[in-house]
Amino acid sequence: MKDSVVRGCLLQLLYERRSEGSLPFGQAEHAVPPPGGISRRDWLGAVAQLSEYRLIDWTPLEDKSGMGVMSGFARINDFGVEVLEGGVEPPVSISIDKSRRARVSKREQAPIAGRTPQQQAITEALEKVIIAIDQAKVSEQEKNEAKSLLRKLLGSKAAAKVFGAGAQFLAAKYFAE
Repeated sequence: MKDSVVRGCLLQLLYERRSEGSLPFGQAEHAVPPPGGISRRDWLGAVAQLSEYRLIDWTPLEDKSGMGVMSGFARINDFGVEVLEGGVEPPVSISIDKSRRARVSKREQAPIAGRTPQQQAITEALEKVIIAIDQAKVSEQEKNEAKSLLRKLLGSKAAAKVFGAGAQFLAAKYFAE
């Protein structure tokens, strides 16, 4: 099965079960098993990818086996919700099951974090700053130092609260490796 389909299945599952909070994955007790047709390895790989692109919040558990076993808790975050609901372009390919999409409705019209006019304006301004840094007539080292500071800012919990999903969107768009 394609990675984009597995990511879509996982994101939809976390969306549909978001009222339950963080769900266990991997070797955690009562871990969410992969749906039929998806291997456990691909399922956990999708968890890692969605976490890397900041579409979900991932809290890993310490591997006491020493075998590199992945376990932890995941939940969809505001950025993931916006991507799933179609308000934001995903930073990685995600295939959504159209038959289940009907259940993914704009949160009963509840406001989504990151969509206030102030947060939108801040996101647009920060994007202009990132572009300006790239175009500045300074050394690559100076550009990288400035972008490193912005990466730290955008990855912080404070930025997530202040900027909403816009911080995660910019971090994924400009700083994902």
